[in-house]
Amino acid sequence: MLQRPGVTSGDFAYVTRAMPYLIEILLFLAPFAGFALWRRCNPGADPSPRMLWLALAGVGCGLVAAVWYGFSVRTRPHADYVPARIGEDGRVIPGQAPR
Repeated sequence: MLQRPGVTSGDFAYVTRAMPYLIEILLFLAPFAGFALWRRCNPGADPSPRMLWLALAGVGCGLVAAVWYGFSVRTRPHADYVPARIGEDGRVIPGQAPR
């Protein structure tokens, strides 16, 4: 296997393990960078009231969606969890908790 000088396979494994975290951090910081860029391009301008209401509506929709999702996937309290197992035909049967 050809490798670049000074780079070992362990270095590549570390980079591939760290990449998802780097992507998550960049996705988290993207809105803040966009707002900073907007403020830099429009130094004296304030966001319009319409834009503030739209942003507030977006946050509200996100919260409603998160609550709806939480209620849709929850299980009853103290439900017994059945772990994943391999069936008779060799297929994996996913774990589940009865609702």
